[in-house]
Amino acid sequence: MVKKKINIILILIVLVLWGTVIYKSINGSFFFNETVLKRQNSNNDFVFHQVNKDTFELDKIKHDPFLNKQLLSGTTVDEKQNLGFPTTKKNRASIVPKPKPNITWPDLTYYGYIESKGRNEELVLLKIDSKLCRLKLNSPMNGLMVKKKYKDSIQVIFNSETKIIRLK
Repeated sequence: MVKKKINIILILIVLVLWGTVIYKSINGSFFFNETVLKRQNSNNDFVFHQVNKDTFELDKIKHDPFLNKQLLSGTTVDEKQNLGFPTTKKNRASIVPKPKPNITWPDLTYYGYIESKGRNEELVLLKIDSKLCRLKLNSPMNGLMVKKKYKDSIQVIFNSETKIIRLK
């Protein structure tokens, strides 16, 4: 009997709460348009302020703070002006890329890798100029280093150049 009374009281409280939520949402939507119209009519004395743009010219930087070098570029003012601002055109000296030195790679043949159960290291079987070698990952040997190992290939670095060698 006590549980039945508590359940009825709780149901009444829930109904009252939901009733107030529904009443506020319906009441706000019906009277919202009238208040907006009153506010719009009272704000007829709106003043528009125009902001004029300020123009300025930036000086050229002669020293690059990041690369610690002098910049080698001249500027010329173009006759055309874009929206009242002078446009500049940079005359840069043509940069000729430095040719890469020809690095002769040794003759490489990848035969696979060996996993050690006792120790936690993997050895790569690699034939370097007709000599079979076992190399550890990231350990250099005669300027040659195996960087990554995949199932069917390896990534090899020789004198800061990278190649991928496929399994034979």
